[in-house]
Amino acid sequence: MRNALLIFGLLCLFSSCVNEQKKALDKVLELEAKLMEVQDASANVDLAKEVLVAYSDFLKVYPDAESKPEILFKSGEVLKGLGQYLQSAQVFNQVHSKFPQSNLAPLAMFQQADCFEALEQRLTAKNTYEEFIERYPNHPYVEQAKGMIQLLYLSDEELINLFQQ
Repeated sequence: MRNALLIFGLLCLFSSCVNEQKKALDKVLELEAKLMEVQDASANVDLAKEVLVAYSDFLKVYPDAESKPEILFKSGEVLKGLGQYLQSAQVFNQVHSKFPQSNLAPLAMFQQADCFEALEQRLTAKNTYEEFIERYPNHPYVEQAKGMIQLLYLSDEELINLFQQ
């Protein structure tokens, strides 16, 4: 009887923790939905920063949350939308390096390369695109990554001429 009560108590405690985590995640997602209505983080910087804080706070309280790769990825997207490319690249790196089995890992690596390109770190962008192609040869973005590599070293004038043809 005593063991049954102990097990029941542990189940209640676990259930309570899961419910609290779900409630906290729901609040984060609600705030995120408001930002998605704007569709452009730079159009509402304060809300974007509030979402980033909510993501961070959630992950501090629930560092092992099942949704961690998704939250990190979304953080990277918001940072990128704010033009914070270095921080965004760092977050995307966390997604694909710490969660390689996540369905977001390939896209996180591709986005990381794009951030390096925005930072005019062409060699790092090229290397990241090449690593993306090597790791995920069947990903739908492979052809786009190959195209991005070819465009990396073209001047503005060469790009204009290429797109006019």
